[in-house]
Amino acid sequence: MEPRSFVNPGALLDPPGPYSQVVAVGPLAFVSGQVGGGPDGESVGPGIVAQTRQAVANIGAALDAVGLGLEHVVKLTIFVVDEKDLDELVPYMDRAFPLAFPGGLPANSLVLVRRLIDPGLRIEIEAVAHA
Repeated sequence: MEPRSFVNPGALLDPPGPYSQVVAVGPLAFVSGQVGGGPDGESVGPGIVAQTRQAVANIGAALDAVGLGLEHVVKLTIFVVDEKDLDELVPYMDRAFPLAFPGGLPANSLVLVRRLIDPGLRIEIEAVAHA
């Protein structure tokens, strides 16, 4: 069995529930859903682009804690609350993600959901990375 590391980096919010922010197993790292808030839990604001930018930065911080970076991301799952946000989100992703993920664009699923844990959150992003 591969050794596993369960990590809650100081750069991220302490999990408010029974989970780890990132779990590394062999060459893989699984990042829990990241949102548009900092380590204090405060949202960066209501905008979908600002929340997306922060969520991606949080994924980077989680991966850094296990010796990886955004260039190692191979899969994203993106949860979006409001379908209307896609008009702003998709063009932003088209511009920003090739720069944010320099190892190549990861596989991606985008899922519309009714709501997230905090009603002010508009997006949550999970990631899988491979060393």
